[in-house]
Amino acid sequence: MTQLDSASVHSWQWPIDLAQYDRSPCLSKTEECALASWSNTRRVRAAVPRLYSPLQDVAALSSKQSLLNGHTKAQTAILQEIQRTQQPYWAWSQEAWIDLVCRPSIHPSARLFITANAYLLCDFRLVHCIGPIFYLSALGRFIFGKELFENECGRLHQALQKIGYGKINLQRNFPSILAAVMLENRNPYLESFNNELLERTREKYTAQARSIGKISQGLAALGILPHPLRMRNYVSWKEKSGDGIAPEWVDYCRRWRETSTLQPKTRESNYSFILRAGLWLAQNHPEITSPAEWTVETCADFLAALNRLKVGEWQLHSFDYTGRGNLGTPLNANSKRGVLYAIRRFFSDIQHWGWVQLKFNPQYHLATPNSILRLCGPNPRAIDDNFWLKLVWASLNLEPSDRLGEIWYPFEMLQAISVIWTHAGLRQNEITRLRVGCARAQNDPIVDESTGATIAADTLCYLDVPAGKTFTAFTKPVSAVVRQFILEWETKRPEQSPLTDPKTGERVRFLFQYRGKTIGHSMINETIIPMLCAKAGLPLEDSVGKITSHRGRASAVTALASVPQGMSLIELMRWSGHRSPKSTLYYIRTKPTQLAGAFAKADQLSHLIEVLIDHTAVVSGAAAKGEPYRYYDLGSSYCANPFWSTCPHRMACAGCDFNIPKDSAKGEALAAKAFLHRYLEEVPLTPDEQQIVKGDLQKLESMLDKLKNVPTLDGRTPQQIHGNETP
Repeated sequence: MTQLDSASVHSWQWPIDLAQYDRSPCLSKTEECALASWSNTRRVRAAVPRLYSPLQDVAALSSKQSLLNGHTKAQTAILQEIQRTQQPYWAWSQEAWIDLVCRPSIHPSARLFITANAYLLCDFRLVHCIGPIFYLSALGRFIFGKELFENECGRLHQALQKIGYGKINLQRNFPSILAAVMLENRNPYLESFNNELLERTREKYTAQARSIGKISQGLAALGILPHPLRMRNYVSWKEKSGDGIAPEWVDYCRRWRETSTLQPKTRESNYSFILRAGLWLAQNHPEITSPAEWTVETCADFLAALNRLKVGEWQLHSFDYTGRGNLGTPLNANSKRGVLYAIRRFFSDIQHWGWVQLKFNPQYHLATPNSILRLCGPNPRAIDDNFWLKLVWASLNLEPSDRLGEIWYPFEMLQAISVIWTHAGLRQNEITRLRVGCARAQNDPIVDESTGATIAADTLCYLDVPAGKTFTAFTKPVSAVVRQFILEWETKRPEQSPLTDPKTGERVRFLFQYRGKTIGHSMINETIIPMLCAKAGLPLEDSVGKITSHRGRASAVTALASVPQGMSLIELMRWSGHRSPKSTLYYIRTKPTQLAGAFAKADQLSHLIEVLIDHTAVVSGAAAKGEPYRYYDLGSSYCANPFWSTCPHRMACAGCDFNIPKDSAKGEALAAKAFLHRYLEEVPLTPDEQQIVKGDLQKLESMLDKLKNVPTLDGRTPQQIHGNETP
C-alpha cells in the first residue's frame, strides 16, 4: 500500500458537516429579541434554530440516554453565554470557551459537552487548558466514537504488552493521554501519528511526558514510527546558549557542528568546547570575533588561560553548574586535553574546508603541552581480587529475591547482563548493543596449537561483539556459562521491533531491548553493580574507589594476563577489542600485590652476604682445632669471625683481629685457594642498622659511640682497638 493509499484509508471523517450551518458572527434582530425575553428555555431554543440546531447535532452523536442531562445543561449554559455576550458561539475566541468551561457555576456534567461543542463546531484547540486530563478519555470516546477509540486503544495496548508492559501499568491514565494525542491530531487513527505530533502534545502535557513516550514505543512496535521518543521531555542537549559570545564566532561554531563527521556525542561535546573558547575571547580579546583573526599570540594566551582554568569558568548560560561538588577546583588534565583537541579539530576542519585562511598551525601552536600529557591517559583500575571473585560468584548465583526494590526489569535479563559483565570483559556500550543470537556454541573440540591439549566441545562459546569505540565487529571466545544465561533470557525476551544502532546505522534486534528501547547507559553502574554487591555482601567501593562498569572490564582483562601461562599481549589485544597493544598494556599493568611480592623477595635478597667456606680446613680437621674456615666477603676485606652476622661491631670492622684486608698477603692467599666455595647467608638487620641502610648518618655515629666500650671477640673495645686508650 502506498503512503497516499494508507493516508486515505486512515483519514477520519469529521462527524459534523459545518458547511450546512449559518455561521454568521453577528446575532439577528429576531435572535436578540428571543434571547432578551428569556422566560422559557424551550421557547428560546425554538426561536434561535441557527444557534440551537448545531448543538443538537452534536448531542445526537451520543446514543446513551443517561448523557441527555449533561447535554441539556451544556446547551443551556452556551445559550445563556450568548445572551450575556451578545455574540453567537461562532464568534467566540478560544479563551472565551476556556472561561466558560472553567467557570465554577458550570455543572461538572456539562463541562465535557461544552468542550465537545467547542471542539466540533468552533475549531477549539486548547483542550489541554481546561483542567485535569481524567475526562479526556470520555471526550475522545464521544467525539471519535466509542468503537473506534477503543479499537485503536486496544491495538496500542497489545503492542505495548508484547514488548513487556503489563496490563495494570497500561490502565493508569493511558486512555486519557492517548485521547489527548488524538484530540491534538484531530484524527484518532494511530497510522496518522508522527513524532512531531507527539512532541507537540508532550509540550502541552508535560506531567504526562513519560506516558507519551510510552505511546511512541507502542507506535514503534507497530512499525508506525521509525523509533520511539525519549521517555522524558528533556531539553535537547544540543541547545547551547551563545549569549555573551561574538555572533560571528557562534555562526562558525554552528556551521562546523552541522558539517563535522564526528560521532554525535563527540561532535556535541566539541561544539560546547569551541563555544566556551568564544566566551574566553569575549572576556579577554573582544577585538577577535572570527577564527581568521587568531594569531600565534592568541594561541599562547589561550594555552596559558586553559592551564589555569577552573571548573565553572567559561560557563555557557544554558548549563548550570550550581550544586557541583568540584566547582572552583582546577580542571583535570584529561579535560584540558579534550578542550585542546576540540579547538585543534575546529581550526583544522574550517581551514581544510576552505572557510578561512589561518595565520598559525593548529597542530603545532595548539598542541597539548607535555606538562598536561604526562598527567593524562587511561586509568583502568582493576577491582580488588577478593571483591572481584565475590562479584563473579554473585553473578552466577543470583536469585529473583536479590533484585533491589526499585528494579522492575525481568530477572533473566538482569542475570544475563551480570554474567556478561563479569565474564566477557566488554565495555558498557558494547553490552548495551549486543544483538539477539550473539552467543554461539562451540560444537567441535579445539586443539591448542601451543600445547597440543584438546578443549572439549561446549567448554566455551563464541560471543559476537558489535563495532565499538576502537574496533570493528569481532568474535571472542568466552565461558560457556555466558551463552547459557543469554539463552535463558532470549526465551523470556518479549518480541521487539528492530531499532537503529546509533553506531552503525543498522536496523537490529538488540539483545537487551525491553519495552521498545535498549537498557540505559547507566544501568550497569546504577542497577547491576549495586545488586551484585548486595548479593555478595560488599560495599560499593573497594580500596581504590567506587566499583564501576569499566573497572570490571579491567579486572577481567587483568585476570587473563596475570595467570601463569596467560594470554600473550597480542592475543589479549584481540580479545579485548583494542586497536593497538599500547592500549592493552594499560590493562595488564602489574597488580600492587604482585609488586609487593616482588619487593619482599628483592628486599630479602638485599640482606644476603657472600660467605666463603674453606673446605680444605674442614676436611683436614683444622676447623675443629679452632682454625678459621668461614670468611665473610665485606668488599675490601674478609672477616674470619664465624659469628659475624650477629656481631654488634660489624658496621666498624677495621682494626679487628678477625678482619683480613683483601690486598694483604693473607687475603690474596685466601682468594687463591682452590677449594674455596661461595655461599649466601641472610643477615638480619637491627633497627639501628635499618636506619643506617636508609642513609641516616646520625644514627651511624650514634651507634658507633654506643659500642665504643663494648668488647669485641678478642676482649678489646673499639676505643682500645683504635688506640685512644692503653690496654
